[in-house]
Amino acid sequence: MPRPRETTKLFCICLLLLVACGHKTDESSKFFKEIPLDTAPGLSGLAADDHAGMWTVAERAEKAYRVTLDANLKPTLETFPVIDTPSDIDLEGMAWLGPDHFALGTEGRTDGIATVLLAERRDTKLAVTKVITIPAAKLGVELPANHGAEGICGTGETMIVGIEATGIADGKRWAPIVRIVGDQITHVHRLWLTTKTGKISALDCSLDPDGTAHVIGIERHFEVTKILTFDLPDRDGDITPVEALDLGPVLKSRLNLEGIARTSDGRVVAVVDNQWKTISGPSVLVVFNPGVVK
Repeated sequence: MPRPRETTKLFCICLLLLVACGHKTDESSKFFKEIPLDTAPGLSGLAADDHAGMWTVAERAEKAYRVTLDANLKPTLETFPVIDTPSDIDLEGMAWLGPDHFALGTEGRTDGIATVLLAERRDTKLAVTKVITIPAAKLGVELPANHGAEGICGTGETMIVGIEATGIADGKRWAPIVRIVGDQITHVHRLWLTTKTGKISALDCSLDPDGTAHVIGIERHFEVTKILTFDLPDRDGDITPVEALDLGPVLKSRLNLEGIARTSDGRVVAVVDNQWKTISGPSVLVVFNPGVVK
């Protein structure tokens, strides 16, 4: 029979084992940090400006937000109502085109609608100045309700737009990627998707002087969340992306990522859309750990 001191030692060992076995490390913390944001629900789209800020938009509240993070990732928010928007659309993507100039990707609440809204900052508001229509006939796919211009990026007069609707060719799924210069569609590419159900939910890009766009995007559908990268030349042609990160096994459908951006200091950041049929959880900024996304 163990002596009292031995019994106490055995009890402590067993207790430590139980604590160790019962403690689960959150796997997602190996990949990113989650920063709650006090915004209207349904954030969608993310774009970095040249002063360490990130812009995002609440899809149905008609509000844009500029977010800055301090060294401890504490956020500061500025709110900008979006005015003069068309009716019956949701704001789905956001691009920073240059100081005080933006592009907003939209989808319609009825079939057949995908538009890009050009907007400019006027004091504390963003005012829509032009509507660019993207017709289904140009895309080669149908545009069901809520499947429009989901991702957008660009600079100056050049915009790259990712369409959520998909097509099938030779047994492979593809998404239209549209290049717009000024207010004209100059190219429509087929981006070959990597899964059976995923759709484009976000884009961010930088452009070379020759027009080549270096793009990072998200292919997403419930259990599917993949970060993709690809180069988009200023000419016709199909595009095969590179899978930069598969987050499906990590997220397990927990977060709905609908915006992504590379910041001026090289970080990759995403934003969570918490509004679907209902509102679930807070608005969240996802800041990826260095080196996780190449």
